Amino acid sequence: MNRLYSWDKIVVTSDLIYKFNSKNVHDITKLSNFVIKSTINTSIYESKDIIFGLVALELITNQKVKVSRTKKSIAAFKTRKFMPISAKVTIRNKRLYCYLDFFNFVVLPKWPQFKELTKSSLVNSKNSLSLGLTHLSIFPQLTKESELLPKDMGLTITINGTIINHESDLLLLLSEFQLPVTL
Repeated sequence: MNRLYSWDKIVVTSDLIYKFNSKNVHDITKLSNFVIKSTINTSIYESKDIIFGLVALELITNQKVKVSRTKKSIAAFKTRKFMPISAKVTIRNKRLYCYLDFFNFVVLPKWPQFKELTKSSLVNSKNSLSLGLTHLSIFPQLTKESELLPKDMGLTITINGTIINHESDLLLLLSEFQLPVTL
């Protein structure tokens, strides 16, 4: 069993019950999934460049990657219908805690401009927080291949939660997992 999964079951659940003053275990905020999306700007002109995103995401997550395609043609963006534009992976259940452990203790300390996660630095909606990464060499799986990857390739990591009443609930949950979050 993963250490963050057991930490969630033993410590975080009881702590959040007291902090949210809830009467039931099922009324607290929980993590539902991570969505990691890779985008390459040159994939519009050269559709073969999407392979870089596919390989990078498979190396980072050890999961099968799904290709996202356009739904309709848009002349302003120079896209055609069903053109591949990005790749994404959804991480759920116990793999979510394994990846959160890896991301928190291996990747974030290597991030050059990283200090702390604040509400203003994250793109957030009611149920999710998004974080954009441009330096893919911070992932240990991609250190050797970082020269081969396109320079304009980036990752967006979206953390989704369930039963969120306020925007700060998800930040409080992430701070319980020792992510450096400023509320």
